[in-house]
Amino acid sequence: MSPDPLTRVIENERTLNALLRTVVNRQPLDEVLHACLDIILSVSWLAIQRKGGVFLVRDEDQVLELVSHINLNPELQALCARVPFGRCLCGRAAATGKLLYTNCVDHRHEIRFDGMAAHGHYSVPLVDDGKVLGVVVLYLPHGHAADDSEAAFVHAIADILALVVRQKTLEEKLEKTVLELERQAYFDPLTKLYNRRSFDERLAEQHEFARRSGAPLSCFMLDLDFFKKVNDTYGHPSGDQVLRAVGQHLNQAKRRYDIAARYGGEEFCVVLPDTDLGTAADVAERLRRQIEEAEFDMGDGTRISITVSIGVAVLGPGQSAEDLVKAADTALYRAKQAGRNRIEAAAPGP
Repeated sequence: MSPDPLTRVIENERTLNALLRTVVNRQPLDEVLHACLDIILSVSWLAIQRKGGVFLVRDEDQVLELVSHINLNPELQALCARVPFGRCLCGRAAATGKLLYTNCVDHRHEIRFDGMAAHGHYSVPLVDDGKVLGVVVLYLPHGHAADDSEAAFVHAIADILALVVRQKTLEEKLEKTVLELERQAYFDPLTKLYNRRSFDERLAEQHEFARRSGAPLSCFMLDLDFFKKVNDTYGHPSGDQVLRAVGQHLNQAKRRYDIAARYGGEEFCVVLPDTDLGTAADVAERLRRQIEEAEFDMGDGTRISITVSIGVAVLGPGQSAEDLVKAADTALYRAKQAGRNRIEAAAPGP
């Protein structure tokens, strides 16, 4: 039995308000659309089955992608996972930008499977500023008569879904942009290690912790031996490839909680929290040997070997973070003076 007009108006307002409130939902877009679909399929006066789906447009190839659904069987999910514009009812609605109604499985219903029950559809495009963002498909009982009030309400629902999609898409793009800017602010774009600025911040944090707790704090500085020859012989792009590969080796050799950075040029620095000098030297030696045994591709089929020199230091009583790095740098200089491809440890600080 259809509700009286006032009851219908009240339910419509509640439904539209509930859909609008999903705009501030912090969940991913597909989960928000699932919540919206659940709200729509719960409207008591609509002659729709509790079955439907939401597609979003993938602009690069004008294809609808099924991102949320309720009560669609697995076979239909697979067949409708990606629907090109113009194909079947949803694809036709996307191509024309207009609501498509049918009360049966007619010739336009190109996607079918054995045992599919007779039904009708509202396939409604989600349109924002003239651009089709997706399609919501609602299932109707077979033979359901066209109803202008239903169509008008389904249009209103689609307008709100278009708003939800636009808003959530903008939010997700903004979040990705913010994350990318943060990544650029804190990480070296070539090696993906911390950059000098973020390294200094993390070092200061670890220094303060070590000062308060009395835990050891070690550091080693690493420099590529004769790196200028690599650039001069093979070019700077190949040199960048070597730096990138060394960064990968460093990530593999360091422990999970160690802090690694590209300190500048071909120089790298690693801070090792709660680590004494001997253990830090072991980590550094593992890295030195790993790089020595590796081959580096120059991009033209040529493969070369390189070595590194490393200076290791441990924080002494009363030393600053800068003192620790300076001690490791001094030890690195001694390693180079002593013939390179080796590790030198700094004398204990005062």
